[in-house]
Amino acid sequence: MLALCGGLMAAGFALLPWTAAGGPGAGLLIPAAALFAAYGAAVRTVLRAGGPPDRAVPRIIVGLAILFRAVLLFAPPVLSNDIERYLWDGRVVLSGENPFLHPPEADALRHLRDESYERLDHRSIRTIYPPAGQAVFAAAAGLDAGWFGLKLLLILADLLGLAALRHVLARRGLPPSRLLIYAWNPLAVIEIAWSGHLEPVGMLCVLVAAGAIIQERDLRATLALALGALVKILPLLLFVPMLRAIRRRVLALVPLVLAVAYWPFRDAGAHLLSGAREYASRWVANESIFGLVRAGLEAIDPAPALKGAIALASRLLPGGASPDVLYGFVHPGELARGACALAAALVGAALVWRRVEPLRGLFVMTGALLLLSPTLHPWYLLWILPWLCLFPSPAWLGLSGLVLLSYLNAGVPREAEPYPWIRWIEYLPFYALLAREGIVAARVRRRAAALSRPVPDRMVDSPR
Repeated sequence: MLALCGGLMAAGFALLPWTAAGGPGAGLLIPAAALFAAYGAAVRTVLRAGGPPDRAVPRIIVGLAILFRAVLLFAPPVLSNDIERYLWDGRVVLSGENPFLHPPEADALRHLRDESYERLDHRSIRTIYPPAGQAVFAAAAGLDAGWFGLKLLLILADLLGLAALRHVLARRGLPPSRLLIYAWNPLAVIEIAWSGHLEPVGMLCVLVAAGAIIQERDLRATLALALGALVKILPLLLFVPMLRAIRRRVLALVPLVLAVAYWPFRDAGAHLLSGAREYASRWVANESIFGLVRAGLEAIDPAPALKGAIALASRLLPGGASPDVLYGFVHPGELARGACALAAALVGAALVWRRVEPLRGLFVMTGALLLLSPTLHPWYLLWILPWLCLFPSPAWLGLSGLVLLSYLNAGVPREAEPYPWIRWIEYLPFYALLAREGIVAARVRRRAAALSRPVPDRMVDSPR
């Protein structure tokens, strides 16, 4: 069955570049739907398998996973042009310039412009990618093979991530066939092997950290997770569910590692994080909970009342102190960001307070960050996919397929998006399934608690 599903998926991946040659659109959906149908059958086969494991199955899974990625390696990216910015940043670093200091449109980088410069978006914004990401980009630029070279490096990182994930599965006593849930997921193949997104490098670091935590190697876990945060910011927030598993003196190394990594770019000064700040304050795309919170705040419109409170505080504060800076945070978008950030902090605090097992905590924290984020591009879901091998979830697996619908809006200005119904189709099934999973889990916990409860003496038959 797995071989049949794998063969169908290989054919589907081969069709994708042809059907989407004109760019993201409805032509992408038919082969994508077929891919996810075959993938779903394969996942069901793996999860329902009984008896002793077949040693050939993991080799088939990994072999076909490599084939899927090889099929799309040679296809030019069409769903996203992020890879153009990656390569630009790499060329900037190799030239000795600082991508944190100069945006692409800066005169200081004029000598680097070629035909790829015209394909860049957001040329006025400095890079948002941390130093380890810049190292990957520079390595790809040094290969001088364009997007092919960078995609090759990312696929290699992805395959190393599969090896790290298999190690985690073995340590947890789970069958290696569970690797299929990530290795064959069409979203993972599309976003890494076709679009060439950076996520697999950061995910590799997180998976290495997870394996180290299982082995109680907190120093290794800390360094791996800090390195992941130097690829993309999200792993920095994943320290929260592991706080009880890492010694404080080891955690103290994290700021040092970050400082050492950013030191070569120090001449950017105040601009060192300006790109990241711009992204955090402005970007909104395919949002989930954030969109609902913002819509609610827009309906309530608390800005006038908050402005009045700030003005009153300005008059009452002694010594001429003024909270006028707060005026920039009274609008629905900023308030929604603050509310979602607070919600994420509360999730993290709950994981620590309840002493949730670290790997489950990583899964829950990752999911919360994705759902609360103002931006949920399809490739962001790659961060959750490896954890589904340990904690299978129909809700998240379904969302990994439905999120491809968001590409129908690609390239359309935010204020002119023609398909507002897309988010309802994406997220309603997800939240319905997630609620069902929560109800089932609660019932299981209640039954387990009832079985572990001691039987009162009066209910025990006494001998006669």
